[in-house]
Amino acid sequence: VGFAMGSGTEVAKDAGDITILDDNFSSIEKAILYGRTMFKSIRKFLIFQLTVNVAAVLTCFVGPLLGEKVVLTVQLLLINLAMDTLAAIAFGSEPALKEFMKDKPVPRSESIVTKQMLIRVCVSAAYITGICLSILFLPAVRNLFGLVDVTYLKSALFATFMMAITFNGFNARTDHFNPFENIGRNKNFLLVMGAILVMQFIFVTFGGEALSVERLSLHAWLICAVLAFIVIPINMVLKAIMHKK
Repeated sequence: VGFAMGSGTEVAKDAGDITILDDNFSSIEKAILYGRTMFKSIRKFLIFQLTVNVAAVLTCFVGPLLGEKVVLTVQLLLINLAMDTLAAIAFGSEPALKEFMKDKPVPRSESIVTKQMLIRVCVSAAYITGICLSILFLPAVRNLFGLVDVTYLKSALFATFMMAITFNGFNARTDHFNPFENIGRNKNFLLVMGAILVMQFIFVTFGGEALSVERLSLHAWLICAVLAFIVIPINMVLKAIMHKK
């Protein structure tokens, strides 16, 4: 990458990849830092979005194979809203951390989706799919909700799915073992993830027959929350294993 300073000749500015508007050399450091931050934010968003996509497709595909024709219906609209617009706002506000300057430059030829990213996506998506479908098809999990009908179980499945992808957002935003590291520096992330949880609660509680859901009891919400939260320790273990390698 070539840099041209603000007082440089027009030829230098045309030849440079980036033009620094002032003559302060510290601006070059800032340009690199914010460039790396944006690149990392794109990768974080991709981990989040790919996980949601893979989990949603697998859930809707495997469910009918196991005997339930439709697993997620109009609920997919809220999933898409969380996956695209809201997630872009959340990850687009990630802070520029000085530690990014210690990273090696990324070659132009390197894929934006790395092997480590795909592993994290596959592991998270597999868990989310498995735990959600187990609510419908695995007696040990299904019985946790008591004697309820299929619509109630599908409502619990949807609630678990939404909470799991929300919790996985914390996993996606950092490569470090602690998913909550520097979380206070991204207020938009907390607001967006909180908004997703509130929306899915309103959807399930007040959607009724129109949205093919049933109101869940506090006991059911707690079960869904615990099942969904497990995606965080799973990712923590995965990151620890990958860092050792």
